[in-house]
Amino acid sequence: MPGSTRIIVNTLASYVRLIVVGLAGLLTTPIALRLLGPSDYGIFAVIGGSMTFLMFINVALSGGAQRHIAYSLGEQNHNDVRKWLTASLLIHLVLAVVLASTALLASNWIVGKLLTLPPARVPAATWIYRMVIVAVVSDIISTPYQALLMAHEEILSLSLMSIVSCLVLVTGVVSLRFLPGDTLLWYAGIYTCAQIVFFLGPVLFGLLRYRENCRLAGRGALRPYISELLGYSSWYLLGTLSLVVRAQGPAILLNHFLGPTVNSAYGIALQANGAATNVSSGVVRATSPPIVKRHAAGDQSGMVLLSNAANRYAFGILWIVIAPVLFETQFCLKVWLHNVPANTAAFVDLLVIALLLDQLTLGFAASIQATGRIAAYQMAIGASNILAIPVGFVLLRSGMQATSVLWVGVATAVLAAVCRILFARSQAGIPFSIWFRTVILPSAACVLASTLVSTMLLRLLRPGMARFSAILLASDSVACFVLWRFGTLPEHRAKLKALAAGVVQRLMSRSPINEAAEKVVPPFLIKEKELP
Repeated sequence: MPGSTRIIVNTLASYVRLIVVGLAGLLTTPIALRLLGPSDYGIFAVIGGSMTFLMFINVALSGGAQRHIAYSLGEQNHNDVRKWLTASLLIHLVLAVVLASTALLASNWIVGKLLTLPPARVPAATWIYRMVIVAVVSDIISTPYQALLMAHEEILSLSLMSIVSCLVLVTGVVSLRFLPGDTLLWYAGIYTCAQIVFFLGPVLFGLLRYRENCRLAGRGALRPYISELLGYSSWYLLGTLSLVVRAQGPAILLNHFLGPTVNSAYGIALQANGAATNVSSGVVRATSPPIVKRHAAGDQSGMVLLSNAANRYAFGILWIVIAPVLFETQFCLKVWLHNVPANTAAFVDLLVIALLLDQLTLGFAASIQATGRIAAYQMAIGASNILAIPVGFVLLRSGMQATSVLWVGVATAVLAAVCRILFARSQAGIPFSIWFRTVILPSAACVLASTLVSTMLLRLLRPGMARFSAILLASDSVACFVLWRFGTLPEHRAKLKALAAGVVQRLMSRSPINEAAEKVVPPFLIKEKELP
């Protein structure tokens, strides 16, 4: 499959996964919130968030492994691919033991002192904490194989695994009302099982599909690879930690100053933001390995073109999906949850705005990481993101509203975007003028056009489903037209049309009518075949 076509197929697979995961979230969140109540739901959200802090090391090592495996594939060096995977697997096995031991030893302090929980729910919270540790360990062991599949651009397969995991979660949550005992514990157990199903998939798939890459290399030959991975990941670690802090830090601050009920609102907002992140990550995930491979092959122009395309399409697609919700956030939350916790709409809006700002430059991250010189870049990005937490602490302590900490997050997203632009220009050789012309101008046109149409409808129509439907149709139609006309390169439009035509032709050729027609042989053809 040609590279550009594969990118399109992988992107489409990511969005099919997004639709399934989004529908599952729309179904399971109201059920869980109704059955658990705001307090118990907030307990699960804050414990899951506290464990996410322990995962930043694993994510950093995953990024390093994926970069080096993809680079070796770009050089056609499959022996190095095997060594990078083995080195990554050894590091992750050690990490799993250390992280699980540390988390268990710190469980009494985290559950009993760090988090503000109702005393009657501390025993249940302790069991939830242990379940999350099991899911975390499963993720750590699976991570090298996920990196291998990402480097091989097996995003379609990973999307299918995610869909299966999602179906397990939906089935379990729908069954909650029929299960005896503590509903919160059942919910945590079901969530953990769904995560384990997803984490085991890449391991089995990698061992079956890429057996040669998965053969373990000798320990003696791995020392330079382990050293390189740890050195690269130590800097990647800072950027990953900063993203975790920016997302989960407000949960700890809100819990400390305002209690678990506010965590319920923030947990829902994080889930909505996670769905929005999946929308944009479909493009970023599909383009990151090809960007690294183009750099390894010396294709500078292709790397620049693909990096800016990732920025443009990630922002455009996210805006098309999320813009109607931004204009009608409170209405959408009411339809979704019925009883909406206070501050939820404001939390959702601010998280999504910060996410939209990220998309304008996030495609540069793969280009900068492909160069291997990431120390200064990660320090700048890490400092920008982490800055939100001390500033947010000061604001909440001084009596500011709960949303103040998220406004700081929007400001740090702008600062991080500026850092990416500067490093993309200095290290990856991506000109600012090309980024401004191919990313900012079409993105600004897309936002301006749909905002004008939506604002007009907000003033003309009364609140309700009719107004939301009108905004959805008008805003997305205008945004799609602008993105297609001004934000898509002619060659990309041609390939999308060819891909769509190929799918239609294949479906038509397999239709029952055509199959029946193929089985009927006209008599005159039979006579022709009988002729000498």
